[in-house]
Amino acid sequence: MWDGAVGQCVRIAVTALVLMPMPAMAAGPSPFDGIPGVTFEYHDVEGLTAADIYASMKARAPAGASDGGGIAKTAWNLKVGWREVRRGKSCDVSDPLSSLSITVHLPRLINQHEVTPEGLAFWRAAIAGLEIHEAGHARIAWEHRNDFNRAALKASCNSVRKVAEQTQVRIDAIQRAYDRDTKHGITQMPPIEP
Repeated sequence: MWDGAVGQCVRIAVTALVLMPMPAMAAGPSPFDGIPGVTFEYHDVEGLTAADIYASMKARAPAGASDGGGIAKTAWNLKVGWREVRRGKSCDVSDPLSSLSITVHLPRLINQHEVTPEGLAFWRAAIAGLEIHEAGHARIAWEHRNDFNRAALKASCNSVRKVAEQTQVRIDAIQRAYDRDTKHGITQMPPIEP
C-alpha cells in the first residue's frame, strides 16, 4: 500500500561548451554501469559543424532542460510507502517501501555520416561529457533510494509524511551540490566550444 509519495526532481545539465578535437574513443564501460533500471529517451539533433550541432542541441533540448541553457536532463521519481500499525491509541510505522524510477534525456545525432571531422569530434566529446554528468545524477538518486526506508523506521505515524518530505529535500540538496560542484557538468567535459 502506497501511503506517501516523494515528488519528481529534474536535473539540468551543461550550460556551455568549448571545442577541442578529441580522438575517437574506444567503447568502454558506460558511466551508467551499476545503476539498474535507467530508462533513456533521446531527442534528435543534427548539424554539419560543431556550431550547427550545438545550436541544434540547444534548440531541441527537452522540456525542463532549457533553464540555464541545459541540453540534457535526468528525471528521477522516488515513490515511498509504509504501513501504519495501530494498537489502541498507539500507531507505529512498519514495512517502509521505496520505488525509484530514473529517466535520462540525451541528444542523439541523426546525421553522423554527414558531419565534418571537427563536428564529429565536438559531438563525441559533448555526448561523453553529458553521459558522465547525467550518470552522476542517476547515481545520486540510486545511492539514496533507501534513505526513506531507514528514516521511516524511526518515525511515528504522525511524522512519517514529514520524513518523506525531508528525504526529498535532502536528496535535492545533494543533487544541487553536485551541479554546483561540476558547474552543471562543465568540469566533467573536455573543453569544447562550437
